[in-house]
Amino acid sequence: MFDNTCRYRLSVYVLVLQLALLGITLSLVSNAAGDSDQLKQQSMEAFKQFNAMSEDQRNSAIKNMSNTDINMVMMGAAQINNEVNETIQAMAPPDTDMSSIYEIRSGNFTDSGNISKVSGISRILSVNNIEFLRFEHFNITNGPELHVYFTNKGDLVNSKDLGILKGNIGPQNYFLGNIADQYDTLVIASKPFKMVYAKAMLEP
Repeated sequence: MFDNTCRYRLSVYVLVLQLALLGITLSLVSNAAGDSDQLKQQSMEAFKQFNAMSEDQRNSAIKNMSNTDINMVMMGAAQINNEVNETIQAMAPPDTDMSSIYEIRSGNFTDSGNISKVSGISRILSVNNIEFLRFEHFNITNGPELHVYFTNKGDLVNSKDLGILKGNIGPQNYFLGNIADQYDTLVIASKPFKMVYAKAMLEP
């Protein structure tokens, strides 16, 4: 009888302790979720403020930004998706024979390994003997003012800036003209921060 009573009391104590621990765990999880939501809101606000600046204001602000400030802007930008859907036909005049469009070079995107994730293919296409750059199956972590650069071995200093990235998701086209043979590596980078988000080496 005594043993049964002790076992019963012990099981009650264990149950109470388990419930207490569960309550603490749930509280911690709830607080963490709340902190996460707050961090997302703060980073989004940081990105919006940065994005609203002029180029001169950004360049001045960057000189005084800490790594934490920069990361907040990056996190805010990463929450925004901009999807595009450009077709191959959009590069060509209406009467173009589609069989005359052919690939010159292509390469798979690879990410920088820390600030972004990317997937997709970059292709150089000849359309009526005019060269275009095309992204297919494309998806990249968004960032502050991402630009598309045509480079040699990823050198941004001597690169050709093809303009701002049209969208971080979806197929898209960029006009090249006749410069494809002058460069070998495509780079997507944040223009204000000079941070590389992705690369694609273009090969025959």
